[in-house]
Amino acid sequence: MRKMMDHYDYDDYGDYYPYGKKKNGFGRGVVTGVLSTLVAVFLAAAAFIAVRGLRQTQNVTAGRTIGGGSVSQNEETSQITDKMEEIRDYIDANYLFAYEEADLADGAYLGMVYGLGDPYSYYYNEEEYAALEESYSGEYCGIGILVSQDVQTGEITILRVFDGPAMEAGLLSGDILYQVDGLLASEASLDEVADRITGEEGTSVSLEIFRPSTGEYLEMDIVRRQVETQNVEYEMLTGDVGYILLYQFEGKAAEQLERAVEELESQGMEALILDLRDNPGGDLNVLLEIADVFLPEGVVLTMENAAGHSYSYYSSEGELGIPLVVLVNENSASASEALSGAIQDRGAGILVGTQTFGKGIVQTLFPLSDGKTALKLTTDRYYTPGGTCIHGTGITPDVVVELSDEEGDSQLEAALREAQEMLDGDEAEMAG
Repeated sequence: MRKMMDHYDYDDYGDYYPYGKKKNGFGRGVVTGVLSTLVAVFLAAAAFIAVRGLRQTQNVTAGRTIGGGSVSQNEETSQITDKMEEIRDYIDANYLFAYEEADLADGAYLGMVYGLGDPYSYYYNEEEYAALEESYSGEYCGIGILVSQDVQTGEITILRVFDGPAMEAGLLSGDILYQVDGLLASEASLDEVADRITGEEGTSVSLEIFRPSTGEYLEMDIVRRQVETQNVEYEMLTGDVGYILLYQFEGKAAEQLERAVEELESQGMEALILDLRDNPGGDLNVLLEIADVFLPEGVVLTMENAAGHSYSYYSSEGELGIPLVVLVNENSASASEALSGAIQDRGAGILVGTQTFGKGIVQTLFPLSDGKTALKLTTDRYYTPGGTCIHGTGITPDVVVELSDEEGDSQLEAALREAQEMLDGDEAEMAG
């Protein structure tokens, strides 16, 4: 049973970045319709300035006061309002092109949040918020592919084909998207390609792909349908060691991870490597559900808000009960750091890899009174069970291993050695 202290009645769930707009160079992004990208973009200003991490949602009453007094009574706010009206007058009288009132308003709201100078706070307009809400289910209406885009050539390559429409149509890993509904893919952004590929269930998208393995161009029409986002990959390694790669703490990641653990256990898993490298974080609820798999009952993390109030989240009795090695790197951020820190502090496993990213703050999503838009603000710091705030510093692994430039995965190899040593130690202890 999960317990919470001094809780502020937050309905905790995260904000998925619509259409895969990555903001912090974390190395893994998601495009709606299970179209994903490994292209990381950091937008330091203007349109999209949000970074994944631990997030929660809180409803607030419209018409809140600021600083103890009504906003309308605030002299500085009045000056701002007057200046905004002056700018609007100049636009009305002199601007050459047509514009949408809604776009002008959204730009003003976004600009207000941008003025905080916080890359983690963001205003979601109606379209973005709708996409955000859709992402909570962990399902998207698309075809089910993972892709990457070459930032130099614009070429979009299919990395993975999930069980779904794309697989049934015969798409293969390594295929290159050439045209999507007549749009030349290499000359478009991933957002534009995603907009063409996703759509209403039962409708079709026309693709032309180039297959390097045969040197031929293929055309196909694929009917869109609901596809579950695949956040987990798993396999058995040598020596009864299981391996799970967790891409992010979003959607149905907890359910998928639990299924992976069960399947690996059925194959004789005696130790587990959990790969959180390049995992940018995600939803607080998903984090807590996953923590239940790996941690005995106790604190997962403690949060402290702007008023100095703190409250803790607890794991239930769900410890895995076998040796656990967690792989982390410089792109393991936020929720992945919170889980890693809890595992390390609580002695539930060891960390292998390199220093983590260092995001120890939490964003809260506030649905606005119109019911169509939302505001995301940085509201809390979080601390590991040992009382450490990792923001700006990250977590140092128990075994530091740099990724080698040579062929192979030196970090995974080191994790496998550690897992095997832990297994051998357990067997020696039992024999003794």
